Amino acid sequence: MQTGKRRILILLFTLGLMFLPAIVLSQTSTTGTIEGSVVDTSGGAVPGVTVTVTSPNLIRPQSAVTNEEGVYRILNLPPGRYTVVVEASKGFGRYEQKDVEVNLSRTSNVTATLQAAGVGATVDVTATAGATIDTSSATSGTNVSTDQFSNFPTQRTVQSLYTIAPTVTRSGLRDASGRERDPSVAGSSGPENNYILDGINTTDPAFGGAGANLPFEFIQEVEVKTGAYGAEYGRATGGIFNVITKSGSNEFHGDIFAYFSTKGLVREVKNFPFTGAAANGFSEADIGGDVGGPIIKDKLWFFGAFNPQQRKNFFLTQTLRQQVENKVKTPFYAGKLTYSFNQNNTLTFSTFGDFTKVEGFLAIGEFANPLSNVSGFGDDPTAFTGTNETGGHNYAVRLNSSITPTWIAEISGGLHFQRANVIPTDASQAQIRNNFAILQNNGQVAPVTQTGILFTPDPTNPADQSINTTGLLDFVFAPGGGSLQRTYFNGTGFGLI
Repeated sequence: MQTGKRRILILLFTLGLMFLPAIVLSQTSTTGTIEGSVVDTSGGAVPGVTVTVTSPNLIRPQSAVTNEEGVYRILNLPPGRYTVVVEASKGFGRYEQKDVEVNLSRTSNVTATLQAAGVGATVDVTATAGATIDTSSATSGTNVSTDQFSNFPTQRTVQSLYTIAPTVTRSGLRDASGRERDPSVAGSSGPENNYILDGINTTDPAFGGAGANLPFEFIQEVEVKTGAYGAEYGRATGGIFNVITKSGSNEFHGDIFAYFSTKGLVREVKNFPFTGAAANGFSEADIGGDVGGPIIKDKLWFFGAFNPQQRKNFFLTQTLRQQVENKVKTPFYAGKLTYSFNQNNTLTFSTFGDFTKVEGFLAIGEFANPLSNVSGFGDDPTAFTGTNETGGHNYAVRLNSSITPTWIAEISGGLHFQRANVIPTDASQAQIRNNFAILQNNGQVAPVTQTGILFTPDPTNPADQSINTTGLLDFVFAPGGGSLQRTYFNGTGFGLI
């Protein structure tokens, strides 16, 4: 019985620690805030009036009452475009402002100037003056919503959006489908960043870097923090990449999309690297769809998306530039349920995944797999074939509560599952790594003749003074000519497992 009580106390203490940072911040990493003041035409405060905000992304309208100084604050708002309304009361006409942008972890300020009833009637503001400036935070960075990045000429994944923020640059790393990953922030490397999706830390637990990726169509907003961010994020000396996925709405919406690329549209190889295989084109099929809507209006929403991507990469090996290839399959998926208990409490459950499988030739450094230090240069290119499994699935549950106009809570938990498997096609034999080899003109490796003679350097012989090893004397005889090769693999085994 005492053990049970102790566990309950530990649980309550843990929840309290999760609860405390949200109280201090008055906003969370998955929501934003609208605040401001209500004044008359002379600039005087108007206390005791109700300010209501609505949005297609908000499951229920939220409201707040102005205090004695005419100030209001509405917290825990999911990102999106909002309409702010002050109904006619206390001798003033109605006020409405549309297209107020709410961003992740930011505060949007809206000042409502009321006209006297019967004089100016209703005041309608149909557009904002531009991007909202959050004066309540010193954090530097950029927020990009789905309305913006859907029109950007970039790769169609969330990681390709990260470099839009100032001081964020490409790191040169790519995934198996050639997409940008793990950017550099103000000189820090990709593994020094912190990656958060739907409130879950998806940073690769083994090697750092991003542990998950998603297509454009699944994302509602991307927030990039590049400096002066709070200590509650932690585990980063570079940047914070905060992403929130889409939710449903009170109306049904959906998309169907398809993108194709053929090898004939990809330019030919112009330069051959000193080590490793050279890219020789690719073909790709990217087809998917998403749908969202109400299960119970103003109560329960759903969103689901599925985007299977298939790609075939072609390469030329250093072994007589033989043609090899691999196939990449990534069935991206995402789902979310949003449930509103009441105006002040919303429960969200989401899941998403990016299981990726690469089958075929794996000795490609840009894939960042365990074979990245293998050149793929050997007498049998099939020895470098196998299956590389990466990616995984994620689950998140979150309760957003507005307790008072200045106290909120975000209680969340999640699971990030990530795999990193390299499975050889043939693990029955071991490869032989030759520091030097003679590659004959017929494409065969000249055999090594072992003499069995033990060589010991003679310290009195000037020619042997630079040799400090003892070993067997072997030689290679290659009639007809050939070329000296370095780091050459011989055999049919996988090399590294």
